[in-house]
Amino acid sequence: MEQRKSKTLTLCERIEVLKKLKTGQSQASIAREYGVNPSQISRILKREHQLLGDWRSNRNPQRKRKRAGKAEEVEEALLRWFSQVRSRQFPVSGPLLMEKAGQLAGCLGLNDFKATVGWLERWKRRNNITFKKQHGERQDADDSGAENWVVSVLPSILNEYAPRDIFNADETGLYWRAIPDGTLAFKQATPTGSKASKERLTILLCCNMDGGEKLEPLVIGKSKQPRCFKNVKQLPVSYRANANSWMTGDLWKQWLKDLNTRMRAQKRPILLLCDNSAAHNAPARLSHVKLVFLPPNTTSLIQPLDQGIIANFKAHYRALLLRRLMGLMDGQTGDNKRAIELARSLSLLDSLHLQKEAWNRVTQATIIKCYRRARFFKDAGRDQTDAAMASVAADIPAGVSNEQFQRYVAVDCSIQTAGDSTDVELCACKQATATDEASDQMSSEALIQQPPATFATALEGLSTIRAYLENTGCQSYERFYRLADLIYETQRHRSVQRTITDYFKKAKYQRLY
Repeated sequence: MEQRKSKTLTLCERIEVLKKLKTGQSQASIAREYGVNPSQISRILKREHQLLGDWRSNRNPQRKRKRAGKAEEVEEALLRWFSQVRSRQFPVSGPLLMEKAGQLAGCLGLNDFKATVGWLERWKRRNNITFKKQHGERQDADDSGAENWVVSVLPSILNEYAPRDIFNADETGLYWRAIPDGTLAFKQATPTGSKASKERLTILLCCNMDGGEKLEPLVIGKSKQPRCFKNVKQLPVSYRANANSWMTGDLWKQWLKDLNTRMRAQKRPILLLCDNSAAHNAPARLSHVKLVFLPPNTTSLIQPLDQGIIANFKAHYRALLLRRLMGLMDGQTGDNKRAIELARSLSLLDSLHLQKEAWNRVTQATIIKCYRRARFFKDAGRDQTDAAMASVAADIPAGVSNEQFQRYVAVDCSIQTAGDSTDVELCACKQATATDEASDQMSSEALIQQPPATFATALEGLSTIRAYLENTGCQSYERFYRLADLIYETQRHRSVQRTITDYFKKAKYQRLY
């Protein structure tokens, strides 16, 4: 009897085997099809989780054996550093990688390690890394890596999860008090050379593929307890703080744990796509959230939030901010403040409400179109009209051209949202964390101390609003009635229930004494 030759399947073939096993094919029939021993198919099934992780992390699809290099710890640390610097569009060469590998080895105490050209080539093959000369505006985008992920990895994700259970999360920076250059939106104001406001926040946005679920934004600021939060028991969004207003490993872990708890309560396993930022390290165990990291330098091509969802959110925020500032200008009675001065009067709490409203205004149709542009649907295309639609869908104030508004929306598109890991943290498999100490609050907020609003002042406000609507010829009061119902309902829940006779008893007691 002829002895069967030993054959080892590549990573790509092993993924195909897993797909065939899921369709119900027997291990014996698959072994005959690939010409291998049935025991190899059994081992592939046992290592399903590890193989899928390697496949989704863009490992070399033609690799047959997972051979570790002469210093596996150095290789893993170098891979994390490489992903980190390429996400920042930093050019990387072979000599630079070899020098960095030597530094990481020293940090790990491996003084005998020496990075050679041969070692570097094997490291690149194991991690599916190629060096190409980059040209043009999209020099940071890896088109081949994006194409390989879309063709090889994305189909397995779409087959395993329903669209409602596929989520994408990403951070963006926001200059929350910024106004357009030259105060172009405010005809009442005189343009000056005032420096644009650079007070910043980092916002984590997350939504699912069918557009039916937008998670509550996570906003990261500098001040842990701003003065404007005094007497506020419930913020419109989730808020955290650190010294740099950055996403950190600790904040990311806590957000993931909260999301996992929510999905476990719903008995709903989901898949979460995110980039390989330095802060995006995951807890050891997530029972109902499976993390999948996009390949380095591909987010501008295949991350749905980068295809127009974030731009649409910012467009709505900028439009709402301009509407508010123009309203303040129209309501000025004596002192004609400049637009930048009115912008400084905007509190962080005001901004959080505007962010919440802007996120609510991002439509399901916009989200679906952006997922389609990222090629998550079979009829996907690279039509640029989807991105253009997403960034101009907001109500642009009168007097602002589309080009001017687009420039205004993109004023903070390049803000850094996370810190880089140090060599020690790279070697320890830990991500950089920022201090949670509260910094000084913005100058204008430190001067604002408003007394807490009461039920009585809320009723006075309702009377003022109704009088304004009556004087301007309002055609429908339905929204006003809903606002009044909300105020009365809120008061009813926070106070002891009384009857009308209680008030008559009180009046009688006062007359007697």
